[in-house]
Amino acid sequence: MSNPWFRLYTEAVDDEKLRLLAFEDRWHFIALLCCKGKGILDEPNKELMRRKVAVKLGLDVRTLDEVARRLAEVGLIDEQTLQPT
Repeated sequence: MSNPWFRLYTEAVDDEKLRLLAFEDRWHFIALLCCKGKGILDEPNKELMRRKVAVKLGLDVRTLDEVARRLAEVGLIDEQTLQPT
């Protein structure tokens, strides 16, 4: 189900997990949260879901995989499903 908004606390700018990321990966994480809110991450076909997310983020799938690895490394998402943790 699509949710047109999500809550982001003002303390996010000081979050240690986000600060461990490169500047562009912080945006990638916010974009993934938007994808979650739009229901894109809940697509049952996982390969199609990853392609849709890559397009939304302006990346190719291989680069998305690398971004997912970095975001998962600090505990923000599940690397396989791209779901926020």
